[in-house]
Amino acid sequence: MKSISLWFFLALIAISCTPEKKEVAYQPIDYKLYFGDNEAGYFKSWRSAEGAYQYEMEYNDRGRGPHLVETIRLNADGYSESIEITGHNYLKDTVSERFVISENEATWESTSENGKAAVAGGGFYVGVNSGYGNVELLIRKMLSLPNKSLEIYPSGRLSISAIEEIKLGDTLNLKLIEVVGYGFSPNYYWFDTSDRFFAAPSSWLTAIKQGYESVTDELLAIQLASEKAYYAKTARELTKTPEGKVIISNVTLFDSKTGTNLSDRHVVIDGNTIKAVLPGGEALPEAAEVIDGKGKTLMPGLFDMHTHLSRSDGILNLAGGVTSVRDLANSFDLPDIANEFDNNSVIGPRILVMSGFIDQAGPYAGPIGKIISSLDEGLEAIAFYKERGYHQIKLYSSIDPAWVKPLAAKAHELGLRVSGHIPAHMLARQAVADGYDEIQHINMIALNFMSDTIDTRTPLRFSMIGKHAHEIDVNGTDFQNFIKLLKAKDIVVDPTVSIFEGMLTTKAGEPDPMFEAILDRLPVQVSRGFYSGGLPIPEGQEKQYKDSFANLLEMVRTLHEAGITLVPGTDAMSGFGLHNELENYVRAGISNADVLKMATLTAAEVSGYGSKLGSIEAGKLADLILIDGDPLSDISDIRRVELTIKDGNIYTSKELYEAIGVKHFE
Repeated sequence: MKSISLWFFLALIAISCTPEKKEVAYQPIDYKLYFGDNEAGYFKSWRSAEGAYQYEMEYNDRGRGPHLVETIRLNADGYSESIEITGHNYLKDTVSERFVISENEATWESTSENGKAAVAGGGFYVGVNSGYGNVELLIRKMLSLPNKSLEIYPSGRLSISAIEEIKLGDTLNLKLIEVVGYGFSPNYYWFDTSDRFFAAPSSWLTAIKQGYESVTDELLAIQLASEKAYYAKTARELTKTPEGKVIISNVTLFDSKTGTNLSDRHVVIDGNTIKAVLPGGEALPEAAEVIDGKGKTLMPGLFDMHTHLSRSDGILNLAGGVTSVRDLANSFDLPDIANEFDNNSVIGPRILVMSGFIDQAGPYAGPIGKIISSLDEGLEAIAFYKERGYHQIKLYSSIDPAWVKPLAAKAHELGLRVSGHIPAHMLARQAVADGYDEIQHINMIALNFMSDTIDTRTPLRFSMIGKHAHEIDVNGTDFQNFIKLLKAKDIVVDPTVSIFEGMLTTKAGEPDPMFEAILDRLPVQVSRGFYSGGLPIPEGQEKQYKDSFANLLEMVRTLHEAGITLVPGTDAMSGFGLHNELENYVRAGISNADVLKMATLTAAEVSGYGSKLGSIEAGKLADLILIDGDPLSDISDIRRVELTIKDGNIYTSKELYEAIGVKHFE
């Protein structure tokens, strides 16, 4: 499942306003929204008789998705004067957001925040819930300014960092505009020669002017070239490749095989390989660089076993100590991204496992991958992924339960693992019996103990957890028998438990617990999105939902104690999300040693790389992290990564974070 992901806040968290130059009247324009090739919604813009700019956006993402109406008024200089946004957000909770300037004071209020500031010159309000309309008006204003840059409310600055003029065919003239200041990396938008928003293509959600859908792929290809140039430049600036041996000396080494710390060790790295691990006091070989690790802990690089990566996630992963990942659903350019991370032309982790996504066509079909209408198409999709080097198949919620067994058999025949959501009207025990090797998300375990009449294609797979998960007795016969089945079939579970805490325990205005510890370190436009709240919780059921999350943690502990293999994954913001997932496993009652082993050696073994990664031993690949602290004593020290070594290349976390506007730990 894709949670309220960072791309949503960075691409749609928009901005506000701009004037027009003396222009042709602001004409109404309609746009279409797509997930891959599937039409998912619309966006439209017009101007009211009273002069207000009006925008409406709606899309459906597997039963989730916003419906938002924006009304924006500009002052005589073309800056924000007032903004009103109404409707509902991605999780269907009410949106009511307003911004107004009155008597030289700007005030703003939404369900998640409020504030005020003195007005000093021109500025724009960036709405928590705004969309492409604000983007259009803001960029129009920046284009008219000499420095192409603006101060924004609540704080910060946005700037146009590049403009590329593009001609498609004989008649279509466009501008590709790169904007910095929204978040961790540049945002890209296409405008026409009248400075009107034209498109925002991506491998996830795409918006494009109606009637021009046929050029989407061409626009995306051009845009990707610009993005790659940006990431290549960043890689050159922030990657250090040693010219000889590197020694990390006098360091405490976490032994992931035994779950213990080994004090006073010297680790010798030659190229991308661990050459030797020497005890303290032994003479050190000649080296190009010696890094003093005294008082610090050296660990194998961490694994995130549930990601949906883009190039923009690379720095967050390495800065947070994540050197290897498993991607569980992505666009068809995932092999390209994996190659770029592997050859270090883009900063990012190893993508060790690529999972091919398959869902059945219908109103709740997944947004990417192979969307099939028959079993034969599903069998062809599996062969498609195998031919392109994928390692695993992920089945999704709309798959006909009768297809699971033959699809799993085909995947196994081709040497591919099978995992995923449990299809609607099927229980987890049935999916396991029909060939699943692994289950994604702890809610899919909890739903096994509810009715198979629940349409889990819809957000009921979340709300029913809030209402009923607290009722499940993990020590009862049903749960224990299910555990026996999982153990007998050697089933792996990927809990992603942390994403459910925000859903089930927070309301608008409260920080998402998954990121509460680091919100003051993030760019303001990113951190604001993590106060939007979770599911619309019925009044009077708040404790019930919180108790349900507590029982999800109890399920994680019970599975682990029963010997079920757990692999830590996030399905959320890279780096920081994994830190919180590990903290929650400890909170559930699992020892620090076992949690650290899960995130290193166990994950490496499940990925098929146990002989090369996951522990610090001579002959293994040099994917290591140096921590200012001891996560074996305090799991939260996992956040204090100072240095990451991936494939022998050295990255300083402080420099990586600073490059994307994130404060390093103090």
